[in-house]
Amino acid sequence: MRAWRRGQAIQDSDTGKRARIVEVTVDETAANEAFASAFGLAPGDPVLRRSRRFAVDDRLVQLADSYYLLDVVRSTAIVYTDTGPGGVYARLAEIGREPVRFAERLRSRMPLPAEVAALELPGGTPIIAILRTAFDTEDRCVEVTEMVLDSSAYELEYNATI
Repeated sequence: MRAWRRGQAIQDSDTGKRARIVEVTVDETAANEAFASAFGLAPGDPVLRRSRRFAVDDRLVQLADSYYLLDVVRSTAIVYTDTGPGGVYARLAEIGREPVRFAERLRSRMPLPAEVAALELPGGTPIIAILRTAFDTEDRCVEVTEMVLDSSAYELEYNATI
């Protein structure tokens, strides 16, 4: 979980030495009701969105859209497609907003037409939809991420410490 402190992208622990391709776009968008609630905003307030599409060994495997408070990330490298060593979490740590706790909700479902196209999924392939919320040491929401995973490409493992 602390890979970003060593300048390593968090996805490296999943893919190791295998070739990984990431397409990134960054823009401002209106917060939907779920994101607005997590951030303490009104629906429609602007947030920063980082959209990514991941491929491993030339196979498209994941879509991810992450959202951030504009006033928190505006003066950081998070607003650029290349966030630098350690990625977004390293940049959040630099401004005192390092994520220390995550909450995830997972759901298996059939993909929407746009998801089929974006991941080039064969017919009948379900996806795993994950909504992850990251919190800092003061339990403030620092990131909300929606992920869509090709279910045939992933095995998910969770460990918890209580």
